Amino acid sequence: MYFVNNYTPPLPKGPVTLPDPTKPYDPHLHAVAVFNAITANPEVMRYMPCSTPATIEEFEVFCEVSYRLDTSRCLYVILDKTKLALADEADANKVSSALLGTLAYINASRELSTIEPGFIIIFPQFQRTHVNTHAVGLLMQYALNQPSEGGLGLRRCQWQAHASNLPSPKAAERLGFKPEGTLRWNRVLPPERESSAPFRADDSLGMPGRHTAMLAICWDDWENGGKEHLQRLIDRKS
Repeated sequence: MYFVNNYTPPLPKGPVTLPDPTKPYDPHLHAVAVFNAITANPEVMRYMPCSTPATIEEFEVFCEVSYRLDTSRCLYVILDKTKLALADEADANKVSSALLGTLAYINASRELSTIEPGFIIIFPQFQRTHVNTHAVGLLMQYALNQPSEGGLGLRRCQWQAHASNLPSPKAAERLGFKPEGTLRWNRVLPPERESSAPFRADDSLGMPGRHTAMLAICWDDWENGGKEHLQRLIDRKS
C-alpha cells in the first residue's frame, strides 16, 4: 500500500468529497507516465521554480520530498476519464493514454485558513481547452465551498506565478482570482531557470531570482459572485 502523503489541510466541519476527475498522485501508477510526458514536453517546466528531473528516479525523489513528505501539499494527476475505464485507473500501463496534466494543493495552512493551487502542468495538446478550467476549478470549489456544500470553507485561495509567465496570471484572473501585486525577488531559482531581472555581478547567491505575481480569491469574493462565475465557465464544457 502507498500512503498518498501526510497532507493535513484545514479540518472541514462536516463530511467532504475530494474532486473526482482528479486523482491523488501515486508513484506506482503515475510516476512513469508523468515523467515521460514532462520529458517529451520540456517546455512545460520553463517557469517552474525547480530543476527538471533528469531520470525517473530523480522524479520519484522530487515527488516524495516535495509533496508526500510535506504536510501542506497534495499532488494530483489530471485524467481524461472518457479514455480510462474505472477498472483501468489502477493500471499504470493504461494511465498514460488518459494523462492530461498535473496540479497540486500547496501552502495549505490551518492557522491562516488558506491554500493554493500549484505545480499546474497542462500538457501542450490540452492547453487552450477546458482542462485547466475544470481541474483548477474543482480545487477552488473544494477549497472555498462551505462544509455544508462539501468543501473546506477556507478564507483564501491564492495563486502565485513567475511574473514573466504572462499567461499564468491571465488564466487565474479568468477563473476569478484578483491581482494583489508583484513580490520582487521573491524566490531563488535554479541556475538553468530564467531570472525575472538581471542580478548584480557580485550577488551573494549568484543565482537567478523570481518576481512573483500574486493573486487571490477570498471567501467574500467567492460568496459575492465568484462561485457562480466559475460554475458558468465549467458548465460551458460540461
